[in-house]
Amino acid sequence: MLKLQNLSLRYEKDQVLRDVSFEVAEGELVCLLGPSGCGKTTTLRLIAGFEKPETGQIIIGDQVVSNARHTLAPQKRGLGFLFQDYALFPHLTVAENIGYGLSGRAKKEAVKQTWEMLRQIELLDHADKYPHELSGGEQQRVALARACAPGPSLMLLDEPFSGLDTSLRANLRRETRKILKDQGVTAIMVTHDPEEAMLMADRIVLMRNGRVIQSGTPEELYNNPVDPFAAEFFCEVNHLKGIVKGDWIETDAGFIANNGQPEGMSVDVLIRPEAVTLGSETFDKALSKKVRVCAVNYARGTSHVRLGLGEEQETTDHILARHQGSFNSEIGDRVQLNIDQSQTFIFPQKSEP
Repeated sequence: MLKLQNLSLRYEKDQVLRDVSFEVAEGELVCLLGPSGCGKTTTLRLIAGFEKPETGQIIIGDQVVSNARHTLAPQKRGLGFLFQDYALFPHLTVAENIGYGLSGRAKKEAVKQTWEMLRQIELLDHADKYPHELSGGEQQRVALARACAPGPSLMLLDEPFSGLDTSLRANLRRETRKILKDQGVTAIMVTHDPEEAMLMADRIVLMRNGRVIQSGTPEELYNNPVDPFAAEFFCEVNHLKGIVKGDWIETDAGFIANNGQPEGMSVDVLIRPEAVTLGSETFDKALSKKVRVCAVNYARGTSHVRLGLGEEQETTDHILARHQGSFNSEIGDRVQLNIDQSQTFIFPQKSEP
């Protein structure tokens, strides 16, 4: 449905995108994910036709819509848009807003499609209301229905939930994904929220410094990160230094199984808090060690346990564990630590790009 091939773009002296390539299949929902300034919104603007690439090309269907020599106008690309501010017309009713993009169709067909979209977003009783009479969540649903009504070949969503509170945001994510899937719309959504991307996307394109770092399903990116940035972006991790010693890697938290790194190499060892278990007698004590409980905080049914790794009372080296339910040890207690190797990631140490 969509191909981006070797896209690059520079604003004066700033290289914004560097050789960006990925594909989107028909009916797929892809999230462009990354920190602020990584190039994800610029990529969306290139797909929309608001910017022209310096190098590379964009293909929608079988048509080249952008390259360094030619850019097809946005209104000729068959796209739908959903942005942060919704951009509803304040002087039009809900039904009129949804039907705005259907003005070129026969009246009977346009009315039928408008009411079908109202049914899908569950706002049939609000058809005659104006945008200012709606809640933020209702306005977002109307904006989505208006964008979907003409049956666009591709929908572009630019952080559409960023201005909403947590509970409403979760509900609208589910509703938006359902509507897009029910309509069979191919969609690309920009977000900086890893959880949002994992809940919404069929595939994620993770970006950093204008480059694609990794792409794949949410499960693939979470379980098989290609580098420390990818591992750390999706959740908090414990970051340790290690030295390869044969089949094992020695760290301040104990020994980690070597994943093929050469003898004597310095490596970065990233361990998810969920991989750290405490107090069990079922593991090999020769490969782990005792640590000191430094702090315990409780949230959402989970104890967040901060553990000191050094022998000194005031150690500055710590590791975080997440323990389901209440954690019974006291501050200062020493507990046995064990690490689930499947949630541990090892990378050769290298300087930051």
